[in-house]
Amino acid sequence: MNTTASATPWLSSSSLLPGLILASISTTSPADTANPLSVDLGQSTRLKLEIFDRLRGEAVDWFGDVRIKDAVIDRNSNYGFMGNKFQLGLRLNHEDWLESFVQFQDTTLAAIPRGAVGLGARYYENSEHINQNSGFLRQGNLKLKHAGAWFSGGRQLYSDGAQGAASHKSLKWIQDNRLAQRLIGPVDYTHAGRSFDGGTLGYGTADYEISGFGFMPTQGGFDINGMDTITDINVAGITLNLRDGDFFGNTLGRLAWYTYNDTRPDVVVVDNSLTLPPTLGANISLHTIGGHLARIEPAGPGQFDGMVYGFGQFGDWQTQNQSAWAFGAELGYQLPELWASPWLRVGINSASGDSNRKNQTHGTFFQMLPTAWLYAQFPFYNMMNNQDVFVQMILKPDPTVTIRADFHSLSVNATEDLVYSSSGAGNTKLFGFLGMPTYGQSELANVTHVGVGWKPLDNLSINAFYAHAFGQSIIEGNYTGNQGDYGFLETTVTF
Repeated sequence: MNTTASATPWLSSSSLLPGLILASISTTSPADTANPLSVDLGQSTRLKLEIFDRLRGEAVDWFGDVRIKDAVIDRNSNYGFMGNKFQLGLRLNHEDWLESFVQFQDTTLAAIPRGAVGLGARYYENSEHINQNSGFLRQGNLKLKHAGAWFSGGRQLYSDGAQGAASHKSLKWIQDNRLAQRLIGPVDYTHAGRSFDGGTLGYGTADYEISGFGFMPTQGGFDINGMDTITDINVAGITLNLRDGDFFGNTLGRLAWYTYNDTRPDVVVVDNSLTLPPTLGANISLHTIGGHLARIEPAGPGQFDGMVYGFGQFGDWQTQNQSAWAFGAELGYQLPELWASPWLRVGINSASGDSNRKNQTHGTFFQMLPTAWLYAQFPFYNMMNNQDVFVQMILKPDPTVTIRADFHSLSVNATEDLVYSSSGAGNTKLFGFLGMPTYGQSELANVTHVGVGWKPLDNLSINAFYAHAFGQSIIEGNYTGNQGDYGFLETTVTF
């Protein structure tokens, strides 16, 4: 079911009611009622109903009107909007070898701005309605398991870097928040998300996991019509993951190879080639090889953590040869026994840009299909042609409360390239990444943000987020202002 409405006032939209009703129920439910919707069917078969609802209000102040050299184009840069994502799933487990899962998703957006810049513009350019609603099959898959081996086929979610899941709590946080989804992810930060049609297979033990996958992505991301498959894009790969079991200790390792092909005939590829008129149609065939290593090491009253990753990329980019790279290194120290378990982390993440648009080599690292928001939480940038030097503090003053504060210094690696943003293909008409000119400058912005998560009940989470950007020379060249703000307040209910 896919519908898009432009006239229905959001306050009367029935699609927002599940979030409001579930939120009111959860505030009066005891903590021990988590996952109550499960039925034993006998013969080692269990059926479980799964419910998820996220209601979020977002506020945007996106630097000002758009500046194109000496001209200024009026744009709505200060606005708010609301989104609700409701998911209803049915999971069937039989003994320990069969699992099937079907999940329906309904997405509603309200008060999406016209003529805007920033996040609201991303939703509007895909559906061109102020109020939007769409229902679709988010997941539908079957998983077979036997003696450590598995095969999963159908519509599913996939996050690169999350395979070989860590058991150490801090390593798991690093894996989920600093390694996973950099190149391939379900982009669930947006109100639509992304799924993958295809399959995975693999074999794993407590010490390692080897797996492979092949997918076509669905529509989604900032396009709420997520039912259709983008058949002109395919992505596949093989990964070897070392786990933090008895053999390797508190260590994670990964080697990976990915291939990505995009032959969509109706998109304009965004890069720094500046061809006029722009060439219609994608001709991208890339290979990405890389890996990561992360370790936790006790030291004094606390523990050090270190993480490195790196990628090399080659293949064909339109009529050019691809040659690009990306790497990151991060270091942290945590005091788990001290009040609030303070965890200080610093790092650098960098990816190549294209320094010569006139030659036969395209040097911009291509992120493929990431969940960019995990690493750019004021999402006017991503890791393509970007250098991000950051300091981060994580506090947990109460078992139900997590606070994270970041400072990021952002610049580009190639001034002849663009500043890129967004999370990749969302449909067959728009490329999925945006590009902003640097005008020969290298300094992008300094960004500070803080997020607070509160989980008062097993079924209820409340998250608040605020970010401020101090724009530098690139921002000043593209907008009439140089200060930007972004924030949201959301409630998430799960059963």
